[in-house]
Amino acid sequence: MADKLEELYQTYSRLSSAEDISKLSKEYLECISHREGSANEKKLVTQIIGQYFKHFPQQEDISVDALIDICEDNDPSTRISGIRVLPTICKQSKRLVHKIADILIQLMMVLEQQEFNVTCNSLSQVFRAYPEKTLNVLFVYIFKLNKPSAREDVVKYIYKKLVTLDPNITAICMDLLIEKGKKILEDSTVTEFLTVISFLTTTKLTQTTTGQQELLNAIEQRAKLDQEFDVEENNCHRLIICTEHALPLFSASVESTEFVKFYCQEVLSKWDALADIKDGEESVQPQLLQQLAALSAYCGKLETPSSYVVHIFDKLKRYMPLPPEDGNIDKMPNLDFTSVECLLYAFHRLARQSPDFLTADPAVLRDFKSRLTYFSRGVAGCLRSLEKLQEGEKKDDKKIKLAPVVLANINTLIKDLLHPTPIYKCNVQLSFRSATTSSKKEEEKPTTAQKRHTPIEFDSSNASNNKQMRTNKGSESMKLYSPPSGKFSNNFKSYNHPRGSGRGRGGRGRRGSSRDWKN
Repeated sequence: MADKLEELYQTYSRLSSAEDISKLSKEYLECISHREGSANEKKLVTQIIGQYFKHFPQQEDISVDALIDICEDNDPSTRISGIRVLPTICKQSKRLVHKIADILIQLMMVLEQQEFNVTCNSLSQVFRAYPEKTLNVLFVYIFKLNKPSAREDVVKYIYKKLVTLDPNITAICMDLLIEKGKKILEDSTVTEFLTVISFLTTTKLTQTTTGQQELLNAIEQRAKLDQEFDVEENNCHRLIICTEHALPLFSASVESTEFVKFYCQEVLSKWDALADIKDGEESVQPQLLQQLAALSAYCGKLETPSSYVVHIFDKLKRYMPLPPEDGNIDKMPNLDFTSVECLLYAFHRLARQSPDFLTADPAVLRDFKSRLTYFSRGVAGCLRSLEKLQEGEKKDDKKIKLAPVVLANINTLIKDLLHPTPIYKCNVQLSFRSATTSSKKEEEKPTTAQKRHTPIEFDSSNASNNKQMRTNKGSESMKLYSPPSGKFSNNFKSYNHPRGSGRGRGGRGRRGSSRDWKN
């Protein structure tokens, strides 16, 4: 074995000292023949190929075959030596770009973490030299992959790694990234969706109304707004995630009508079933109501507005009780102010398209005004409780920070609706929206992230002197929606996988798990 390694070094020396290397094709092939030798021989072969490949273009195929064999070796350090040389020969022969990129992509799918990182670096070198060709190979591979975890790896590599390599990426590459990104969204896992949408929202798509609408169309399709809503945990979280990323795109020119219609007809109509769907320890209902309220601000003209408003109205009556029949209005039930703020806001925004909704039936209007009046007493009681909390020693700014805004919004909306003929003129900023957003930006576009905070309730079951503001446990501050892992149905789910699982060792036998690199 030592003799063979010595022979290889001697042949290598003749190549190094030759005045015209191109005449030593025989010696070059003799060096390549050592690809079946010891680990040291194989590593030296990769060095020789990388150094002299350009001098023997007629031996390209043999050289690539040798590197493939070495990349399939049992020894990790030997494989790495072959992987590192692939970008070098790729740069020396444009004809091999597609083939080398294809080899590196397949290696990404089967190698261990250390080799995976080396492979990514090698592929990044190829991308820097030939960005368009490399991207085309990557996207072809993505749409052929049947293993979701493998596809996720490639998607993350493209949209988190490659796009950061060149700040001046070509227009052709950017267009390719956008178009293929929209196609990926159509059948994406949650990881792919979040990865691609984060990139697309930084591109030229968001700079024009047309681009924003294109992006919204892709999100709508992934949210499955054209299908009946199946109340299942995975579907709920998919809807919440899609809506969260759609909200920043809405404006006076880009309407949220389709989302509003879906939330009214599909989500609210199945409200009771949603009570058992959890986001962590809490129900998803508060988050859905916040999204409905935010969506309603950008809803366009509805063909039959009353058919959507009625769903909001029915839920409002659930959260806004009638005064007790015994006339005792000092003892109030638990009132969910946060949910009422969301529903009142959505009702106020949409009912203006159907002004006769409340006035068509005097009995309906009387009933609703009775609820509004009674609820306003609860608001007043909660405000008094807040004043006492602020004066006490146990002041907690985090808990009470948003409460005054919630209560003020409810009061403002109720005043409009308590007019002899309800009006819809006031404008309020929802409490869960960023307080720092200027009024101009608020009219044009929602804040980037929708936030969730504790439903504010009013508990006066003991007596009017013991009125307190209640909050649900663990929700004292607003937070971004975080999808629970492993809870997404169909293709919209999370995958965790060990790298290299199911991979065999032993020379060419390893190629059986993927298509032949030489085709």
